[in-house]
Amino acid sequence: MSMKRGRKTIFQKVLHWKFFFIVNIIIAIFIAGTLSREMLQKQETDKDIAYLQEQSNELVARNISLSEIQTAIQTESFIEREARLKLGMKKPGESVVVIKKNETDDNINELTEGNDPLNLIIDETDTFSVVSNTSKWWYYFFNKKAFEKIRTYDKRE
Repeated sequence: MSMKRGRKTIFQKVLHWKFFFIVNIIIAIFIAGTLSREMLQKQETDKDIAYLQEQSNELVARNISLSEIQTAIQTESFIEREARLKLGMKKPGESVVVIKKNETDDNINELTEGNDPLNLIIDETDTFSVVSNTSKWWYYFFNKKAFEKIRTYDKRE
């Protein structure tokens, strides 16, 4: 019995070496680092796949809508409507009437729709009043759009 206690097997000797434990710890840390890096790459790849799948779905939906538009464009009624509107064509026996809006009427309508914040152009009775020069300067520096409307109004008088 004393011989068995004195003799150690090779495996027991190796286990008692501090160097062996340090090597095992280093290998375990290396494996853990490699596994964590692979997990991060897998997460990034999964995110990329999800993003590309979303883009694919959007492109499929866009492709379907473009196909629908292409089908609508190829119909006889669409071609006829576009020819009438853009090319001024007409069917035999029809007469075409063109109504043009007067640009100055549009400017007056814009003035009467409450676009005058200081009520300097239109009074309560909807009649035009004269705008003072100081007000015109105010509009010139702080509200170019209103100034242009005042100029249009002044040109009409």
